[in-house]
Amino acid sequence: MSAMNRLRPALAVIFDAHGRWGRAALGLFALASLWLTAPANLGLGLALLAAGGALFAGWRRGGRPDAVGFATLALLVWLVLRYGLQLAGIAEPELVKPQSGWLDWMTPLVFATLAVLIPPGCRLPWLRRLWALALLGCTLGVIGFLIGRGPLVLWSGERLGFHLNRPLGIGLYAGVFVVGLVAARQQWWSLAPPWRWPLRIGGLMLLALHLQVLASAQNRTTWLALLVVAAGAGLAGLWRRRKGSARPAPRRTGLAVLGAVLLLAVFGYANRQAFEQRLEAEQEVVATVGEAGLAAASASSITTRLRLWQFVLERWPQAPLLGHGFGGLQTVVDTQLRPRAALMAGEAYDHVHNSYLQALWTQGAIGILLWALLVGLLLRDVQRAARVDPRVRAWLPAVWGALGFVAVWACFDYRLSHPDMRFFSILLLLGLRLLGTAGSDAQEVA
Repeated sequence: MSAMNRLRPALAVIFDAHGRWGRAALGLFALASLWLTAPANLGLGLALLAAGGALFAGWRRGGRPDAVGFATLALLVWLVLRYGLQLAGIAEPELVKPQSGWLDWMTPLVFATLAVLIPPGCRLPWLRRLWALALLGCTLGVIGFLIGRGPLVLWSGERLGFHLNRPLGIGLYAGVFVVGLVAARQQWWSLAPPWRWPLRIGGLMLLALHLQVLASAQNRTTWLALLVVAAGAGLAGLWRRRKGSARPAPRRTGLAVLGAVLLLAVFGYANRQAFEQRLEAEQEVVATVGEAGLAAASASSITTRLRLWQFVLERWPQAPLLGHGFGGLQTVVDTQLRPRAALMAGEAYDHVHNSYLQALWTQGAIGILLWALLVGLLLRDVQRAARVDPRVRAWLPAVWGALGFVAVWACFDYRLSHPDMRFFSILLLLGLRLLGTAGSDAQEVA
């Protein structure tokens, strides 16, 4: 027996040919991804080891990537090529920590490898499991914070941060969970006994907790995102009713809507101090921008964002296709923008508070087009799967609501490739991938 034959059983265990401990590691990653960084990294590393072995085995059997796989590979190649050009000197020389910035953009692409761990027929159950674990982990983090600080801190007026002391991260997660719980309410509200009422009570408690976290984080972007998603859902409902595709609401649905409105009124009243404090904080600055222009306004969080965006758009023509390279913008902003524009004193800006403009600055038009192609293909697969599988169609309200929330949030706050957000980005892309490939499960059954 050759040495390779003797090693083959051990290698099969290490690379997890059947995906058993690989899926367990994926579950650990989901549980800790929005809660604890070290266990999430451990779970991600183990899951990638197992998925890499499964991917290699599939390639040896003659398997080939689909459109999403090719788009992911194209984006991977471009990011590597762009970083190579930066090492060769084709980039902004004042960027800080370019390797770290490059890895931030590379990491979300591991979703395509992780998806190999979930076999056909198990994609939708695992999709529910992964997001349930992420919700559980995030909730445990919030509860641990409240045990340490006391629950009244939610109404203290302090801007709270539960994830790495960054309120923007928890606001994003809480908002997506709120949207998802509302959109998927039929899945936890209409179950048969004996789990019906325990799940109803648990679902309402989770909804109330994360809605309160969303308010207490005091991030105006998340409030705007929630408002946009709610308005979009209302317009979609009116459109379906006008087209005759929506059934008339029974009396109990009308009572539920009335109860929800009353609860929101109580919730708004309980948090009125936080809402008033954040919404009134920069009214004078906004009025100055409207009346005299951005140049006349003093430094604030709003005007700083506008000046950062203006700076990126002014500099983009200097590297329209390739972008300026990876890394933090602290030195760039301090040397090129701060001397001629009013920015908040004592604040270091390593990004431009806009995920889309950050990608444009980093990777140019080529990167923007490749990211758009990848997301577009993922959404195309989800739509195709929804046509053949009613279970996928049931997920569509939650998918569009969560993506709408993230899309609005990404216009004003941290880039999704940020170290605090990239685990969430992996979960989001992996969820779309599993949902899009679930249509093949239904076709195989048929």
